[in-house]
Amino acid sequence: MKKIFKSLIYITVLAFFVSACDENDTTFDSLSFPEDAFIAMENANDIVVLESTTTPIEIVVNYANTLENATTDVTVDFTITSDTATEGVHYTIEGNSSQLTFAAGQLNAKIVIIPIDNSEEDGDKVLTFTLTNSSVSIGLPGPDSFNKSVTVTLTDDDCAFTFAGLDGISWIGTDNATGSQGPNPTQIVTSFDGTDLLMDGLAYGWLASTYWNEVVVASAPVIVDMDPITGVFTISEQYLADTTWLGNPQPTYYISASGQYFSCLNKMIVNYTLIQNGGVLREYTETIEF
Repeated sequence: MKKIFKSLIYITVLAFFVSACDENDTTFDSLSFPEDAFIAMENANDIVVLESTTTPIEIVVNYANTLENATTDVTVDFTITSDTATEGVHYTIEGNSSQLTFAAGQLNAKIVIIPIDNSEEDGDKVLTFTLTNSSVSIGLPGPDSFNKSVTVTLTDDDCAFTFAGLDGISWIGTDNATGSQGPNPTQIVTSFDGTDLLMDGLAYGWLASTYWNEVVVASAPVIVDMDPITGVFTISEQYLADTTWLGNPQPTYYISASGQYFSCLNKMIVNYTLIQNGGVLREYTETIEF
């Protein structure tokens, strides 16, 4: 009911507009329905969103007619033109349709666009939606037929990175240990040896904390298996370090982990499992930045 009321207001305002005058004092005749029925976009302002948005983009299209005359289905086609975007790769259209149908008594419809975040730094995607081909007029009344098209820009919000670019980076942050065990400050260094991305210092914040209070006497960087586009990574179980406590050697530590590098934020989240004597000793998350 609200949509119908809104459409009736839309028609009334338009009827007043075209029967008054424009900035050049040109007078138009009042609208007469159903002869002057038309279809137009409710808003023709450019739409700009991030490509990673999870909220569908809605383009509202109105059918201007009176309810007593809107007794049969009316359709309008729309085209999508773009030099940068491909349907199914950068976006999808709900219903996979290029036509809107206004059923009898229906005065509103929507084109719904769902962006696809491809996690690649490949520039903005610009799409132009244009209404075409209907049994009634298209665009607002007047010589320019405004509101026949709208431009949608999917803004690229990805930041490309390379493993070589992470070589020698020092990261600082904290773990999520609680109570007497933390949180603890952490520092990790990433490096790239030409083949593998490596991480040194993982879990040392907790190992050397005032709670656990051990001293690392031998260690090795762990190998990180990271997706070069999304930044999602895993660390398979491998040797981490040997330590002492009060001068006494402790059982060797091993570690496994998963997480993600957020290249646009220079931020990494690492969820690690610390292993000793063949069992899980602790599981914490380190959030680090550079």
